[in-house]
Amino acid sequence: MVASFLLRTRLLLAAALFVGTVGAQRTPTVSQLPTDPDSQETETSGLVFHSTVRRVVVDVVISDSNGKPVSGLTASDFSIAEDGKPQRVRSFDVHDFDTVSASLPKAPAFLPTNTFVNVPSGPERGPLYVLLLDLLNMEVDDQPAAREQLLKFALSKPLGTRFAVFVLSDGLYLVQGFTEDRNRLADAVDPKNPHSHLPRIFLYADNYRPAISTPRVLMGIAKFLSGLPGHKNVLWISEAFPSAIMPSADPGSEGRSISDEVKEATDALARGQIAVYPVDVRGVAVTGASATNIGQTQVSAENSADYALNARHMTEQEIADATGGRAIYGTNDLATALAEATETGGHYYTLTYSPSNQNYNGKLRHVHVELDKRGYHLAYRRSYYGNPGPSAPETIGGFRLASELEPFQLSQVADSLYSNMQHGAPLAHQLLFRAHIHALSAPAKATREQMASLADQPAFFRERHQNRPAKPLHSIQLQTYQIDYTVAARYPALEVAAAAFDAEGRMLNGVVQRAAENTTHSPGMRRDGIFRLQQQFDVPMTAVSVRIAVRDVATDNVGALEVNLPLVPEGKTTEAFLHPSSSSSEVADSARQHYPSCR
Repeated sequence: MVASFLLRTRLLLAAALFVGTVGAQRTPTVSQLPTDPDSQETETSGLVFHSTVRRVVVDVVISDSNGKPVSGLTASDFSIAEDGKPQRVRSFDVHDFDTVSASLPKAPAFLPTNTFVNVPSGPERGPLYVLLLDLLNMEVDDQPAAREQLLKFALSKPLGTRFAVFVLSDGLYLVQGFTEDRNRLADAVDPKNPHSHLPRIFLYADNYRPAISTPRVLMGIAKFLSGLPGHKNVLWISEAFPSAIMPSADPGSEGRSISDEVKEATDALARGQIAVYPVDVRGVAVTGASATNIGQTQVSAENSADYALNARHMTEQEIADATGGRAIYGTNDLATALAEATETGGHYYTLTYSPSNQNYNGKLRHVHVELDKRGYHLAYRRSYYGNPGPSAPETIGGFRLASELEPFQLSQVADSLYSNMQHGAPLAHQLLFRAHIHALSAPAKATREQMASLADQPAFFRERHQNRPAKPLHSIQLQTYQIDYTVAARYPALEVAAAAFDAEGRMLNGVVQRAAENTTHSPGMRRDGIFRLQQQFDVPMTAVSVRIAVRDVATDNVGALEVNLPLVPEGKTTEAFLHPSSSSSEVADSARQHYPSCR
């Protein structure tokens, strides 16, 4: 059944790529392409029953004595327990880093001007990865070498892997959204290529260290990642990892300084299926014993640096163990270590279970996974907090910069549109579509109604002073775009979303609209096929990108992509958007070598 649906979706998208757009309309509407008039399908009432089953998701990375990932295991090889009580494994999935998904159609080589499809330019490999460059906790002398090693890794990272880059300095900043393009990733970390919030050298760490909480930094990243599906790995590149920021894997040591922020960060990472890989940039440390003369006696004493080194490594190991990652230290080849962590973290097994303890009182629960086979190392999330039911979901209009480090909502109602509409989120292709974006007229000063709408957006919202109304915003220049969607979907209940972002990643304008179904078609027409939708969207001239998405309300499947502004001049193709790495013959040749189907 699943295979047949995938095949049908691929065929629908192939047709959608060559379907023309329709005339302009202000309200989003949906219409269906003609289908076989002889086909009849009885409509259902649309009644949907919702039920919730609490499941705990545990991603397990298994490596041998040489640190190499272990494949070929089955569900019968695993057993799992919570607080010492055996649990029944409800589902089991294998994720192989070397397996490339072939379920998506190949992206077209050329598209009409300013026309985009949410199909990746090449095969995708592994889970999502985040590079966290921690300049706040890194000595000035070590920062250039760390960035050079990071640049080396970016230019040689495994093909098809998707990375985003955060920088921690005077705040937490997203400097590069998810991309599989080596060149784009390298530009984001190149020391010779200055970027906003990525200084060549961060000199003022001592001014910010007391004010920035490490758990809140992790919560900021977890907020960005939590709604995105599947396992995620955070490669935290630093040299001073604060101690006691995670609960110990030992069930008897919960009492050691577990603050509310730490509990919230722990739960955020657990719910988001996020593993942390602490990467120490200090390389191989040389320590040893020293001799001291006391009176007539010579006393050998272990160098105090040994104690500091061991304590540092223990902290890194605790962070990795608590989140299911791996600590990386004692190496001068940081680029190779990052490549190995990328591959190891891409091989994992996913187990789920429904806890036998249904008393969700917010207390820490310990998870223990065992393997029948001996001699292997298991890395997985060791604990979570049994919090009560989900809190209210955030709205898309409430999205702010990750650098603001807002409190993290522990869970949300199943609606993946919000997470996929964040600036820098990965290309989403659960629902496949094609979109043509074009300006309706020249930029113009915003009307009073348009400015009133922008006043509710995060980038323009102003708090009211006590007993004083908020002052109206000054009118700004707007560009009105029309977006014509052609969507391959099973059901006509669709939502379209658009958001514009400035260079700081702030949302300047965002809108989510439910498409009004066109009821003029025959009642007996098939209810699955290709649908056309239209949307008009006002974009401030300071915007640098627009993100658009389509969501199938019935299945919660989402398709999304982000387009850089300004748009290309009319008459040119959007090949550069589809194949951003095609300018590098070296990368193209490497892609053909690894993926013969790309030739």
